[in-house]
Amino acid sequence: MSGEVGLIGLGVMGENLARNIASKGYGVTVYNRTREKTEKLVESVKNILDIRPSFSLAELVSKLEKPRVIILMVEAGKAVDSVLEELLPLLSPGDVVCDCGNSFFRDTERRQKTAAEKDVMLMGVGVSGGEEGALKGPSIMVGGPVEGYQSTEKLWKAIAAKADGEPCAGYMGSGGAGHFVKMVHNGIEYALLQLIAETYDIMSRGLGKQAAEIGEVFSKWSKGLLSSYLLEIASDALMVKDEEKGLPLVELVLDRAGQKGTGRWTVQTASELGVPTPSIDAAVAARNISALKELRQRVAEKTGPLTSRINAANMVDMLHDAYLCSAIVSYIQGFALISHGSKTYGYGTVLEDVAKVWRNGCIIRAALLKNFRDAFREGAEDESLLLTNTIHQLIQTRVEPWKQTLAHTRLAGIPTPVHDASLNYYLSLASEKLPANIIQALRDRFGSHTYQRIDKPGVFHSSWKP
Repeated sequence: MSGEVGLIGLGVMGENLARNIASKGYGVTVYNRTREKTEKLVESVKNILDIRPSFSLAELVSKLEKPRVIILMVEAGKAVDSVLEELLPLLSPGDVVCDCGNSFFRDTERRQKTAAEKDVMLMGVGVSGGEEGALKGPSIMVGGPVEGYQSTEKLWKAIAAKADGEPCAGYMGSGGAGHFVKMVHNGIEYALLQLIAETYDIMSRGLGKQAAEIGEVFSKWSKGLLSSYLLEIASDALMVKDEEKGLPLVELVLDRAGQKGTGRWTVQTASELGVPTPSIDAAVAARNISALKELRQRVAEKTGPLTSRINAANMVDMLHDAYLCSAIVSYIQGFALISHGSKTYGYGTVLEDVAKVWRNGCIIRAALLKNFRDAFREGAEDESLLLTNTIHQLIQTRVEPWKQTLAHTRLAGIPTPVHDASLNYYLSLASEKLPANIIQALRDRFGSHTYQRIDKPGVFHSSWKP
C-alpha cells in the first residue's frame, strides 16, 4: 500500500486514530460530515502531523492514490450503510475499505458482498483500547479477504500496541471474523466488569471495607497473577474523591449500568451456536437488572435488609482465588465461542493469535493471556482449555476457596451472578454425570421426544406412568 490513508469520522476515537496513524509517518486525509471538526483537527496538528482536510467523500477519494485505503470510524449500524452507499460508487477495483467501528459481524458480511460486486475489499476491523488506545496503540483484530489484510498489514502493525516487542494486531480470518472476535472480546469484558463489581460489593457490604481500602486490595492484586488493565483502573477509580462532598466519587455514581449491545450480540450468537457462555449471559442480565432501579427500590422496601456481614478471617485471600478462577472461566467461554464460530462460519481463526493480539492495547488485556497462549501451544481449543496442564493447575488448587467464597456470599445475601455462573460452569463440566437424564425422561413423557439409554444402543420411548 501507499503511505497514505483516508479516514472518515472524527469523533474522539476517529480523531485519535488519525493522530496515531499520522505519527507513524503516514499521510492522512480526513473527512467528517461536520466541517468544523475537520478544520479544528487539521489546524491543531499544523506543522506537526501530516493530516489533510477534505470536505466531501468525493474529494477524499480524489486525494488518495490507488489502490486506496480508507478507514471508517463512524457509529455502527445505519451510519455505516449510509457512508458505504455513497462511498462505494466512487471507488476503484482493488481499493480497501476498513470498518473500524463495533459493527455486528453479520452486517459486515452483508456489506462485504456488496463491496465485492465492485471489486472493493471491505475489512471488518475490531479496534479495542478506548480513546487512549486509539491514540497510543490499540489492539487490532482484522477480518475479511486475506489480500485486504496483506495490503494493510504494515499499517495495523505500525499503529498497534506492542507486547514483548510484538505488535498486538493480527489477521483473525475471513468474512466477519474481525468483528466477530471483537464482539466476543466485548462479551468477556462484560463478564470481567461484573466480576469486579461483585468483588467490590463483597468487600464493601460483606466485609465493611471503604472504597480506598478496596482500591488498595485491587492495586495489590494487579501486581501479581491478576495483573490486568481493568483491575488497575478499578483501583484508580476507587481512590478518587468528589471535591465537593469529600466522599469517594464512585459512591455518588448511580448504580444503573449502560450498554451498547455487543454483550447482547455475544449472548444471542452463543445461543444460536449452542455454546454455553453462562458468565457472559449473567453479566448481560446483571446490567439489565441494574437498569430496573425503581423496581429494585420498591422490592427492597418490601423485603427489608437481606444482607449481612461475612465473618471469615481469610476472606480477602479466598476472594482473590475466586476472582482468578471466575476470570479464567469467563475467558474460556469466550475462546470457546470464537472457536465454534470460526468452524461454523469458516473463518479460520487461530486462537493463539487472538490471545496474542489481546495481550496489550485492549480493554481485557491481562497477565492471564500469556497462560492462555501457553495452553493453546499445548494443543487446546474450545472448552478443552480446562484439560491443559497450564489452566488445570491454575484452577485446581483454588477450587475450594472459590466454593467457600461463594458459600459465604450466599449466606450473607450478596448477589454474585457472574461468580456463581462461572463456578457452576466449572462444576458442570467437571461432572461426569448431570441430571439431564430426568429432563429427557420428562420430555419423552409430555412430548414423546424419545431418549437414549446407557446400557444398550437405540432410541426409545416409554409412557413413564408407574
